[in-house]
Amino acid sequence: VHACVDTSATHILEQLAEETATLEAELGRNLVLIAESDLNDPRVVRERAAGGYGIDAQWSDDFHHALHAVLTGEREGYYSDFGSIAQIAKALRSAWVYDGCYSPHRGRRHGRPASGLPGWKFLGYMQNHDQIGNRARGGRSSSLMSTGKLKTAAALVFTAPFVPMLFQGEEWAASSPFLYFTEHEEKELGRAVSEGRKREFASFGWNPDDIPDPQDPATFERSKLDWDERGAGVHREMLSWHRDLIRLRRSHEDLIDGAFDRVQTEFDEEQQWLTMRRGAIATACNFAGVPRDIPVRASFEMLLTSSDAQRKQACIHLPPESVAVLKYL
Repeated sequence: VHACVDTSATHILEQLAEETATLEAELGRNLVLIAESDLNDPRVVRERAAGGYGIDAQWSDDFHHALHAVLTGEREGYYSDFGSIAQIAKALRSAWVYDGCYSPHRGRRHGRPASGLPGWKFLGYMQNHDQIGNRARGGRSSSLMSTGKLKTAAALVFTAPFVPMLFQGEEWAASSPFLYFTEHEEKELGRAVSEGRKREFASFGWNPDDIPDPQDPATFERSKLDWDERGAGVHREMLSWHRDLIRLRRSHEDLIDGAFDRVQTEFDEEQQWLTMRRGAIATACNFAGVPRDIPVRASFEMLLTSSDAQRKQACIHLPPESVAVLKYL
């Protein structure tokens, strides 16, 4: 929606929200509008009575970018603005990393604080169609990181104050890519799209010859999910992990209140760990490739762990690239 330029007194997004509310009343149904915006502008989701556009929620790319950059080590393109655990912590506490501060990638200050907005005004995710389909080879997170990192990312998505969003097949670490594919009947348009893709990815350092042709039917066929793989190996393991996380989130009120002022984070950039606390629930993450003793409250119950976590005095011992969800007693 950041590409919807409207200088009239009533922005088209505000009008869309207003007319959707009218339709909602007429139909007696609950209708939801979710925006895709990279402006980091709270007006998009702020209530119309408070000067906003009144959209129900929007994606939080900053949370994705911060998490992706730490877990993969990628720093190309817009990921050059990210890469620290401190940025993950900031996104967890306030939705956006760039809330008026300087963005090196953009070469200017970007965004505005999301003050007064609840977490459920934002969608949190590790993957979406853009962040996969806009990669040269359509690589999902499952092709970029270990199972331990995938589980850590999923745990943060489901214990964060946002509305969690999963991309198709993410819940079982689908092996198929999700490539950018098109079916333009106009040959000139199809050719322009194919050439444009190659130019676009030059800034990411990818070889243009490695980019599948969006107009090739084989590009579409390669993107189809293999539903049979859900029941075997790591795919079955990841599906079970996501089911456990969904069950966990629905079982604890602290995980669904969306209050940013109740989110507390601690981290160690050098040791590569992070803890996030929401009420009595704490998520402890070890991003490092070696075991870490992570400080937590002395008395706790382990609700869910991705590996063999162990209790220590005022610490939890986490193996490399692992996560644990705790309940403080």
